[in-house]
Amino acid sequence: MSLLPLPAASERARGSRWALGLLAVLVTFIVAGCGAFGDVGQPTDAHILTAPGTQIRQRNSTLSLAVLPKLPAHPDYKVIIYHNVNTVGEFVPESLTVPVGSTVEWIWTDQYDQHNVWWVDQELINSPTEGSGFKWAVKFKAPGVYDYYCTLHPGMLGRVVVTG
Repeated sequence: MSLLPLPAASERARGSRWALGLLAVLVTFIVAGCGAFGDVGQPTDAHILTAPGTQIRQRNSTLSLAVLPKLPAHPDYKVIIYHNVNTVGEFVPESLTVPVGSTVEWIWTDQYDQHNVWWVDQELINSPTEGSGFKWAVKFKAPGVYDYYCTLHPGMLGRVVVTG
């Protein structure tokens, strides 16, 4: 019966050092990666992380907006929907403060993914799910906090604060 020789102690130690080094590198990447995704919001209002496609139902009967059937030539404010490799998408700016009666236009520029604008208050009219080149505008008719999110991408959140 032939037995394989055991590796010398120095070879075993070298293998252990290599394994520990690899483990240290993996832990470093995992810890560093957790912070690479940035702040995806707090668990309040629209800042609730959900699985893709999940609708959040929260009513606030004081909120009121009108979807404009025709895009305005000069909207008061614009929100750009960008591609972001860390979060799949991003509303820029994420938060906007506007006076009552303002028109806000969302512009889809992400060439890789489709997105939508869904209000936390499901009594409000939501945008369709669209890709790059689509535009959608609303006029805010009442003061309040209008939180919205993309149903396809948890953590893609936005807010319009309408002042009286």
